[in-house]
Amino acid sequence: MRLPSAGDDEPQGPNLTPMIDVILVIALFFMGAARFSDDERAVDLELPTATGAEAAAAAAIVIEVPAAGAVQVGGRPVAADALDAELLAARAAGTTTVTIRGASDAAHGRMTKVYEACRAAGIPQVAIAVRRR
Repeated sequence: MRLPSAGDDEPQGPNLTPMIDVILVIALFFMGAARFSDDERAVDLELPTATGAEAAAAAAIVIEVPAAGAVQVGGRPVAADALDAELLAARAAGTTTVTIRGASDAAHGRMTKVYEACRAAGIPQVAIAVRRR
């Protein structure tokens, strides 16, 4: 009489478990490699052209935040308390864009107050000016 062995219940054919494991490892490797290459690639953008550049430039406000001294709005000094009122008046006049030019050694707290004033005034577009290296 023949004794049953452990392999009698298994179907006869190739074992796919090791192949599936290898495919999953390769998929994880390529997903990780694709993630790193996106960070190193430059973004190519086709920027739209502006037809009403004069009107857009006139509606934008430039806020300068020096390291020490008063914040300047459009080249004139404005007290920290009056910045909120100044931005609210500009928003009521139709201004939707603010460009903040902060000194590289300006305290983060000073910049945060300007951001918060823009948010409180409801300015939808706030840009931070930087210098290219």
